[in-house]
Amino acid sequence: MNKQPVEQHLIDLKKRLRNSLLALAFTTVAGFIYSSRILSWLQDDLSLSLHALTAYEVFYTRISIALLFGLVMALPFIALQLLKFAKPGLKPREYRVVRNYLPFSLILFSAGAVFSYQFVVKSALSFFSTMTRASDVTAVWGLQNTIGFAVKLSAFSGLMFQLPVISVVLASAGIIDKEMMVEHRGYFVVAVLLLSAVATPPDVVTQVLVTLPVLGLYQVSIWLVGRYEH
Repeated sequence: MNKQPVEQHLIDLKKRLRNSLLALAFTTVAGFIYSSRILSWLQDDLSLSLHALTAYEVFYTRISIALLFGLVMALPFIALQLLKFAKPGLKPREYRVVRNYLPFSLILFSAGAVFSYQFVVKSALSFFSTMTRASDVTAVWGLQNTIGFAVKLSAFSGLMFQLPVISVVLASAGIIDKEMMVEHRGYFVVAVLLLSAVATPPDVVTQVLVTLPVLGLYQVSIWLVGRYEH
């Protein structure tokens, strides 16, 4: 590679980073403007009365919500910038695979996050609330900890829902194949159970709600990789 392509590559990288950061800054500012409404909606939707345990907790939580909102809103644009930057280094077939599956990746992440929030987060908080009342203890739900719990669990599920897309991309690069995925299915099950135990609350219901969809997605991934190979 001569000097000119390297310089052009760096110029393109700078352009893509600048565009991505500008988009993220714009959506984050918009997120902060609406963060108070989002926070109120979360309290109503979760049926919880959240309390600020420190003087800065409300501000910190609103900043966190703004950053998350900004990242989610800007993610499609950022992903497009990354794809355009990576295009010269990809083979035509690899580029087509990434380009075609990128929208599905974003959809699956959103579906995983929404699924986790609606079923896993709410059921976990309901479980903890029931346990607290049964123990005749008054719960004080900390604002930052509760919102952080919901966000982390939703993000974890969103990432786990990326499995089909990641599998096809790895298959296109020749790293995995259908036979390998079938052969190592047991190891994957153990890995998912361990991750669920670490990333989710200790109750069995929540862990099952997280684990079963991921195992189903693994089967879908095997089918997709098989289709890709043929």
